[in-house]
Amino acid sequence: MKHLKKLNFVVLPLAIWAITVIYVLLNKFIGTFTQNMEPSPVILTILVLIFNLGLQLLIICASTIYAVKKLDLTLKRVVISLPILYLLFVFTDKWSFFSAQYPAMPSWKASIFITVQYGIVMLITTLIACRKKCASDQK
Repeated sequence: MKHLKKLNFVVLPLAIWAITVIYVLLNKFIGTFTQNMEPSPVILTILVLIFNLGLQLLIICASTIYAVKKLDLTLKRVVISLPILYLLFVFTDKWSFFSAQYPAMPSWKASIFITVQYGIVMLITTLIACRKKCASDQK
């Protein structure tokens, strides 16, 4: 556990990246089953919001909270971990299950947008978790 605490700025992006890869694979797998179904637009919207948005937030927030509480992650180390997360997403874009037939933008731009979105959530979650941790440590 000591080694993980020293490398917590590497462990967090690796964990988020690995869980995101599993999430994308599951999303593709579920998509093959639901492509023949014709749900109503309301049900489809609810499913997309709950499944995609909810699970992505859960992946990022749960990983970050765990890293703050158990691995003593600080805000400065979260900022250091963002370039690592970017490099992981750029590397993953070369894999076939991530690529689209007609991408909307180059992979490096998409990776920047993903990293910025994930980074904002990671920073906010870290701020909240650090404040709660500091408050509980003072009691």
